[in-house]
Amino acid sequence: MPNDDPCSEGNLLERCLSDCEKTVILHALRRTGGDLGEAARILGTTKRILTGKMRKYGIPCGQFKSP
Repeated sequence: MPNDDPCSEGNLLERCLSDCEKTVILHALRRTGGDLGEAARILGTTKRILTGKMRKYGIPCGQFKSP
């Protein structure tokens, strides 16, 4: 029987991991000035996976681009 309690250990761990992942993605994007290819390289992933994660966390693509 699954535990749907939002404070359960599994949900807490999942939320913490998601928060950490989002923070790392944001840091990489800031560091690269929004260059998705370079940010993906730094993170050890692909541009496609990075953009999927950005969608998941609601991170706008153009937010970090220099004017």
